[in-house]
Amino acid sequence: MTRKRITASQKKQRHEWAVAQIDKGVGFSELTSLTSETWGVTRRQARTVVKEANKEWLDAFNDEDINQRDLLFQCLGRLERTARKAEESGNFACVIGAVQLMNRMMALGADQAGFRGHRTNGHCYRR
Repeated sequence: MTRKRITASQKKQRHEWAVAQIDKGVGFSELTSLTSETWGVTRRQARTVVKEANKEWLDAFNDEDINQRDLLFQCLGRLERTARKAEESGNFACVIGAVQLMNRMMALGADQAGFRGHRTNGHCYRR
């Protein structure tokens, strides 16, 4: 029993679809399952599609035309929206995680050991 091979245009269509899903923020494990279900391929084939799409997606960020500052602020905006939605739904652990990540991305220093709000050696900051 032989399997039907896909055409170059079908392969390109799957690839572009996978890149678009990565742009939407779909995780790789989830995208592999989604690719397998959507296109009717095995998980191994789906992993190959996702791997190639991820490689292209990452290569695009090394391009000189992309403004890294704009990209950073887009990511921060997405995190801020995520934190707001999580707070509205009562998921405070997600809010804390998003705020910590935003702090690290902006390098504000609140995640450093010398920050006044952090404990050092098990003792609280005292004036």
